[in-house]
Amino acid sequence: MRNNIFLICLFIAVTAQAQMLNVQSIDKVTTPSTEMAKQVAAISPKGDYLLLCSQSQEGLMKLDLATGENFVLTTARGAGFNTKIGNDGRDVVFQEVTIGQDRLLMRGVKTIDLRTSKVRSIIAPTRELHGFDIPDGIITAVVENKVKTLDIDPRVISRPVVSNCNLKLMLTINGETQYFTPNGDQFNYIWPSISPNGTRVLYYVSELGCFTCNIDGSDMVKLGELRAPQWLDDTTVVGMRDLDDGITITSSSIVAKNIDGTEQILTGDDVTAIFPQVASKAGKIAFSTLQGDIYIINYTK
Repeated sequence: MRNNIFLICLFIAVTAQAQMLNVQSIDKVTTPSTEMAKQVAAISPKGDYLLLCSQSQEGLMKLDLATGENFVLTTARGAGFNTKIGNDGRDVVFQEVTIGQDRLLMRGVKTIDLRTSKVRSIIAPTRELHGFDIPDGIITAVVENKVKTLDIDPRVISRPVVSNCNLKLMLTINGETQYFTPNGDQFNYIWPSISPNGTRVLYYVSELGCFTCNIDGSDMVKLGELRAPQWLDDTTVVGMRDLDDGITITSSSIVAKNIDGTEQILTGDDVTAIFPQVASKAGKIAFSTLQGDIYIINYTK
């Protein structure tokens, strides 16, 4: 990394159970002085660039970590929420929030080819968009309980897709979608994702905490207070553990946790670390702070 990233001293707190990751450094990223570069929306699979957005998750900016070069991909409202990058790092999938004629919020899905800067609309604005992903290089979206894809060849999506409808999980397998509420219908579910090997679901239940289970709902494991969780590998997740005063976050740390209960706190008390984004093949975890700073944890396992 060149001058756009500089190493700062952060105390790495590790729980007594075990050291899961070998944290080599935590680097602060030099970002443009603009509101569109205050939060990490995604990190590329190779760890060579970041997608940044505003703290209200508006717009997307690509920041090259080697050169510091940056340019705006979109100014779309909501583009920084649940942003996806293809495995080859060339395609970005994002949502765009608009207001319909009835003054209700609508969400559509678009994709950007970073090689050509071409923007394509995948899903027109709708009230029934439940989620989207880019498994196996095929851009997918769940709309009205059905999977739609960008692929011309109507291949069956064998990898499960988890989405959210009115704060309830929906699981799509082989083109069929069903409600998936393993903790009960009375709870609200957010931040769902599928493990890299496609066998487990990760999610957060309001008032209960973070959980993972098999795609049939069996072998449920409670991971505790771990918000905005992301898979690091098939057995390890990374999320934020935050405290608040009832109004604002007062402290927050990035935590890695294995489904066997082992955990490691990756950041110290000198930063309020929120919303981690993982590039596991590159050994990098990017995160934001409440002050609008961006950091990258470099690790080995």
